Parts: sequence; C-alpha cells; structure tokens
Amino acid sequence: MSEERPRFRRPWEEPEAGETPGETKGDDREAAPETGGDEAPETDEQTPDANEPRPPAAAEGAPDVDLTDWEAIAGGSSDLDDLTHETYITATTEEYRGLAEEIARLRNVEVERQAVVATMPGVDTGLVGFEDVTGRPGISEEEVEAYEQARASDLTLRVLTAVGLVGLLVGSLYLGGWWFTSFLTIVMLLSLGEFYATVRRVGYAPLALVGLLGIIAMPVLTHMSSIFAIAGVTVVATVLVVLVYSLVNRRYPLENASITVFGMAWVGLLAFIVPFGHSDHPVAYVIMVGLITAMVDIGSYFVGRGFGTRPLAPTLSPNKTVEGFIGGVIFGVITAAVLSTLPPYEAIGFTGSLVLGGIVSVIGPLGDLAESMVKRSLGVKDMGSVLPGHGGMLDRIDSFLFAVPAAHLFFLIRGLL
Repeated sequence: MSEERPRFRRPWEEPEAGETPGETKGDDREAAPETGGDEAPETDEQTPDANEPRPPAAAEGAPDVDLTDWEAIAGGSSDLDDLTHETYITATTEEYRGLAEEIARLRNVEVERQAVVATMPGVDTGLVGFEDVTGRPGISEEEVEAYEQARASDLTLRVLTAVGLVGLLVGSLYLGGWWFTSFLTIVMLLSLGEFYATVRRVGYAPLALVGLLGIIAMPVLTHMSSIFAIAGVTVVATVLVVLVYSLVNRRYPLENASITVFGMAWVGLLAFIVPFGHSDHPVAYVIMVGLITAMVDIGSYFVGRGFGTRPLAPTLSPNKTVEGFIGGVIFGVITAAVLSTLPPYEAIGFTGSLVLGGIVSVIGPLGDLAESMVKRSLGVKDMGSVLPGHGGMLDRIDSFLFAVPAAHLFFLIRGLL
C-alpha cells in the first residue's frame, strides 16, 4: 500500500471535526499559534513584568494608533511554510474524490423533464413528420392521390382546350375569307371583354360599349381594306370617348377614358394577322408564326425552370429568368429553321426563316411582360376563365399581340403579303 499523503488545509478553510484550530490532519508538525479574542498568544518569551513601562495610552480624542507588532507576525511561523508542490497537488485532487461516484448516482435519480428536453414525436426513429414541425396534420396518402388525379385531369383539360382552339384556327384558315376574320373577331371580342370586366372589378368604369364596337370594327374593316383601318378605328374611338366624358359627368374621366382606349388598342394589335389570310399560303404563314411563338413559351418554361437563376424582370414577373428567355429564343429559331425545309416556306428561305424566328422569339415575350405589368397594376392573377385549364383568352394571346405586328412587318418587307 502506498503511504497516505498528508492533507494540507488551506488557511481559509474551516477545521474539520476533531481537529483543533491551526492543526493539520496527518501533519506531525505543530500548528502555528493562533491568536484571537482577548487572550494573548502563548510564546516562549517571558511575560513582560508588570512594573515594566507600558506604552502610554492614547489620550481621549486622539487618533487610534495601530499597536500590532507586524515584524513579529512577519517573522513567525505560518501554515504555508511547509507547502510543497506535491502537497498542493494532493490537496487539490482531494476535493474531487468521489466525483465519479456522485455522477453515477445522479444518473439513476429521476428528475422532472423540462420543456427544453421534451420529446418530439418521430425523433426517436430519425423521422420528423409534417405534423411534428408545423403542428398541423399532414397530407394523407388518399389526399396525395386525389391531388395527383386533379393535376392529371387539369393537364388533360388544358390539352383538350388547346387542341380545340388550334383546330378552330386551322379550320377557319382552310375555309378562308370571312371565316378566318370571324374567328379572329370572336377571339378579340372575348379578350377585350375580359379586360373590361377585370378593370371594373377593381373600381374603374370604362366605356365598354365604345371599346367593344371598335374591336369588332378593326378586323372587319381590315379585311375589307387594309391595316390602316386599325389606326382609323382607334382615332374615331378616342374622339367618341373624349366627347362622352366631356358631356357626361362621370367619376375619374381621365383614368376611365385612358383605360377604354388602351384596352381596345392593345387587343386590336391582333388584327394585324388578318392580311395573312389573303396571302399565297395563309395556313402555312399563320401556323409558322403561331408555332414559333408557342415553342418560345415552351422553351422559356423548361429552360428557365431547369437552369434559370437570374430574374429577367423581377418587378413585373419574378418567375421569368434570363436563362429562360435565351432558351426560348433558341427554341424559336430552331423551330423556324426546321419549318424552312418544308415546301410552303420556300419563298421565305432558310435565312429569312432564321430572321423571322429571331424577331418573333424576342418580341413575343415582351407581350407576355406587358400583360404581367397590367395584371400586377390591377392586382389580379388571370384576366378571365373562359378557357378551361388556361384561364382567360387574353392570357393565351398576350405574346401574339406583339409578335403578330412584328411578323406582319417582316412579311410585308419580303413582299409576301
């Protein structure tokens, strides 16, 4: 057995039971004398004689004089005299004796759990559910299946609606003449009606009668004469609107007059496609412009969703990205290049098709951004719901409103109209 080390008691520690003040357990040396109270410390020196002169007592009112013999205290013995490094280490380690046993004992003690250590359902298995995080019940398998079925049904409805709309367009083109113009007039009438209905819901009061009559006159007069009829109808409608608001006292005349003319002129841009029906290949030319515009939308969607990081117009349409715009242009140009190999497009040529694809691919998305600006200003998501699965008619033709006039100018310069 190893020799028991002496325990060193620090000067500020209280003596243990059975230990006299100044005595250290396990230490053979005599404790240093301890002074205190009224008793004088015992020393080897002789007690001073009573006849020996004593220091004079302090006079009453005089300041107190410290009579402590500091030299004797400094030269006397102390508990720190025999302090060594080994003794210090032993005394320090002594305080941690039994610490491991105490920790082991506390492990078996039951304590009340607090909120910070409350169990969370699912954590013990490594799986945290939706309800564990949000406090709301999650979606069951039946609800997920119903949601997927609804999405599939919505996609089917969108496809059927698109096929039906394209079928009516192609059918009217094959019939030609007034059939195509009539189909176009119905589309424009529905689009402007949606716009006027939307602005009415937010508090405006446009002169819908003047605007709707003007939107009917635009394609009809264009079919009968030329595209200059579009400008003529716009001027006449503007004069009528100003005259009405000048003679009739209505609220916000400037705002309502501007909205009336703006909606008619905006939707009226689609009338630029009427002369395509009089060309040598009406079906081929209209299909070319429509297919390029559609492929631009498809390319923008998939490329933007897969690789888009930089927003194109964060204020108007946060979901559109620069990468998506570039992808749409590439898709549009490739579509035009492929169509140029078909016989109806020999007059346009490969280079002309690339130019047309680039023009439509760049101008078309601007029409989409223009409608986004209008909807954001009005605080609405869709202009209407006339087309099942697609929303409003105006939501479907927004890109064509800018792409068609640009394509018309291209065909006019090439002498194809």
